[in-house]
Amino acid sequence: MESARGCSNPIPPFLTKTYDMVGDPIMDSVVSWSSTNASFVVWKQPEFARDVLPMYFKHNNFSSFVRQLNTYVLGSNRG
Repeated sequence: MESARGCSNPIPPFLTKTYDMVGDPIMDSVVSWSSTNASFVVWKQPEFARDVLPMYFKHNNFSSFVRQLNTYVLGSNRG
């Protein structure tokens, strides 16, 4: 599968799962896209960690999710 930029690198599962999670309208009261759709907001951190994270990942640790997310955010700003 090719990405939108025409590269043959697959999209990492973490990013796909995060995109699906944030885009699920059922989750909007807990996590949703910002008004500009350029970022997302976790509205209810305890519920996000307890209820949402385990649906998409093998843990419910909010700090681990943020650390993982930061590896992609920081990586995209390099070079």
